[in-house]
Amino acid sequence: MGYFITNHGNKNLKNEINELIKISSEIKILVGFFYFSGFKELYDGLKDNTEIKLKILVGLNVDKTNAGLLEVT
Repeated sequence: MGYFITNHGNKNLKNEINELIKISSEIKILVGFFYFSGFKELYDGLKDNTEIKLKILVGLNVDKTNAGLLEVT
Protein backbone atom coordinates (compact mmCIF):
# COMPACT_ATOMS: atom_id res chain seq x y z
CA MET A 1 0.00 0.00 0.00
CA GLY A 2 1.38 3.41 -0.92
CA TYR A 3 0.91 6.51 1.16
CA PHE A 4 1.92 9.96 -0.12
CA ILE A 5 2.71 12.56 2.55
CA THR A 6 3.27 16.27 2.10
CA ASN A 7 3.98 19.04 4.56
CA HIS A 8 0.98 21.02 3.36
CA GLY A 9 -1.94 22.73 5.07
CA ASN A 10 -2.58 21.40 8.56
CA LYS A 11 -0.39 18.31 7.98
CA ASN A 12 2.99 18.08 9.67
CA LEU A 13 5.51 15.78 8.01
CA LYS A 14 7.25 14.79 11.26
CA ASN A 15 3.98 13.85 12.97
CA GLU A 16 2.64 11.97 9.94
CA ILE A 17 5.79 9.84 9.62
CA ASN A 18 5.97 9.15 13.36
CA GLU A 19 2.35 7.97 13.32
CA LEU A 20 3.14 5.61 10.45
CA ILE A 21 6.22 4.29 12.28
CA LYS A 22 3.98 3.19 15.18
CA ILE A 23 1.87 0.91 12.98
CA SER A 24 4.29 -0.21 10.26
CA SER A 25 6.74 -3.03 9.82
CA GLU A 26 8.57 -1.27 6.97
CA ILE A 27 8.69 2.29 5.66
CA LYS A 28 10.39 3.37 2.44
CA ILE A 29 11.06 7.07 1.93
CA LEU A 30 12.21 8.71 -1.30
CA VAL A 31 13.63 12.22 -0.86
CA GLY A 32 15.79 14.65 -2.78
CA PHE A 33 17.88 15.49 0.28
CA PHE A 34 18.21 14.19 3.84
CA TYR A 35 20.28 15.45 6.75
CA PHE A 36 21.32 13.75 9.98
CA SER A 37 18.99 16.11 11.87
CA GLY A 38 16.14 14.23 10.17
CA PHE A 39 16.94 11.14 12.23
CA LYS A 40 16.57 13.23 15.38
CA GLU A 41 13.01 14.08 14.37
CA LEU A 42 12.14 10.40 13.93
CA TYR A 43 14.01 9.04 16.95
CA ASP A 44 11.09 8.79 19.40
CA GLY A 45 8.96 6.86 16.93
CA LEU A 46 11.83 4.55 15.98
CA LYS A 47 12.79 3.71 19.56
CA ASP A 48 9.19 2.67 20.28
CA ASN A 49 9.09 0.34 17.25
CA THR A 50 12.46 -1.42 17.22
CA GLU A 51 11.28 -4.02 14.68
CA ILE A 52 10.61 -1.53 11.86
CA LYS A 53 12.67 -1.51 8.69
CA LEU A 54 13.30 2.07 7.59
CA LYS A 55 14.72 2.61 4.12
CA ILE A 56 15.57 6.09 2.89
CA LEU A 57 16.59 6.64 -0.73
CA VAL A 58 18.31 10.01 -1.02
CA GLY A 59 19.03 12.06 -4.12
CA LEU A 60 22.26 13.94 -4.64
CA ASN A 61 22.20 16.17 -1.57
CA VAL A 62 23.19 14.31 1.61
CA ASP A 63 25.32 15.58 4.47
CA LYS A 64 28.72 13.99 5.13
CA THR A 65 27.54 12.22 8.30
CA ASN A 66 24.75 10.44 6.42
CA ALA A 67 27.01 9.57 3.50
CA GLY A 68 28.94 7.16 5.73
CA LEU A 69 25.89 5.69 7.46
CA LEU A 70 24.80 2.45 5.83
CA GLU A 71 22.96 0.46 8.47
CA VAL A 72 21.78 0.99 12.04
CA THR A 73 20.90 -2.09 14.07
